[in-house]
Amino acid sequence: MDNTTIILSDLDGTLFHDDKSISDFTKKTIADLQAKGFLFGISTSRAKINAVKFLNGISPDILITNGGGMVSYKGTKVYSCEFSVSEIRALIKACFDVFGEDVTISVDNETGLYSNSKEELGDKFWTYNDFSDFGEPCMKLCIKTLDKEKVAQVASCIGIENIDFLPFSDIPWFKLSKKGATKEKAIESLCVQLNVASQKIAAFGDDFNDIGMLKIVGRGVAMKNAIPEVKAAAAEVCDSNENDGVANWIQDNLLR
Repeated sequence: MDNTTIILSDLDGTLFHDDKSISDFTKKTIADLQAKGFLFGISTSRAKINAVKFLNGISPDILITNGGGMVSYKGTKVYSCEFSVSEIRALIKACFDVFGEDVTISVDNETGLYSNSKEELGDKFWTYNDFSDFGEPCMKLCIKTLDKEKVAQVASCIGIENIDFLPFSDIPWFKLSKKGATKEKAIESLCVQLNVASQKIAAFGDDFNDIGMLKIVGRGVAMKNAIPEVKAAAAEVCDSNENDGVANWIQDNLLR
């Protein structure tokens, strides 16, 4: 394992416990890892302004956020891939045209998270927006649906070949982003920026949007609680998120 120099971890279902907390053991393990010269990073579908709210006690060297739409290294943005204002407006219109006016959608970018739901949407810190005149570029659009065919209809409004869309395994939503706004594309750009081979990265994940990431790194590790598709794509499986699987793997493979 002496080839590994970078560790990347998803958040939900991976570094987080089910209640979205991070244990003191995991925080200390990450600090010890960084003290030994390793780089530690987060790779999450959460927007940056959302993700950092949960990282009290952790100072990641790398932040891959918005599903791969943005990469920051040591506090400096090094990669961004987003829908233009005209593209996001076309997608929002298509959502209402295809699903009807009652569809629940959300978008996020570097500065905000917006939804047309007036209900409290979990821990995501949304700002309400009816999307009647939305005018910001965005890295991700999510639709509350499990209808893949209708999602494809929405994506086709700007060219389905230009969009990556995946479901979430634990909530009834689909995520749409540009082809370049995926975790694997973000990692590729990071490797170019740092002049490091992807084989020197170990990455952890549990859901559909982690599959590409786990396939391109040197050590792709699925959580014990991961969906079967993620386990099939990974090189190995560690303990569950509830049992601090990421931290225990680091202890066993990098700190002994």
